[in-house]
Amino acid sequence: MHCSSPKMVCETKIVADEHDAIPGTKKESMMWGSPAAPGAEPKDVRRDAVFIREFERGDQKEVLRIFHEGIMERIPNTAFRGIWQQPRTQFIYAFLTVMCFYMTKSVTLTCCAPLILMGARYYYSRKVIQSYLECALHTDMADIEAYYMKPT
Repeated sequence: MHCSSPKMVCETKIVADEHDAIPGTKKESMMWGSPAAPGAEPKDVRRDAVFIREFERGDQKEVLRIFHEGIMERIPNTAFRGIWQQPRTQFIYAFLTVMCFYMTKSVTLTCCAPLILMGARYYYSRKVIQSYLECALHTDMADIEAYYMKPT
């Protein structure tokens, strides 16, 4: 199954050069590595340290849950927060609202127009993200070991 990547309304980007600007990325705040033997905790390791280990087949269900939740969290971002970076879209929405008042002369309907537009924006953002999620769950996330663990 081939799925084209959907164009998101708002895309996030973390730049590696801004590593120090991201909270919790200072050297003293996290420790990356493998956990020591139980009961033999070194004195310099904090209790809230993060340990990363390689993916195991038994992790599949939990990984899919985390992936699903992470992708679904993007819906409000793409639907609402992204509009502040899109002045053309803001102009179109304002124009449609003014046209609604001009054509109907109804203040009530005009006040509902932005709500209807934002509801449609949320609906279509959700639809795009769910189609991407469905595609990802049937392609690369269906076989994590083949797609991500084997060297190419």
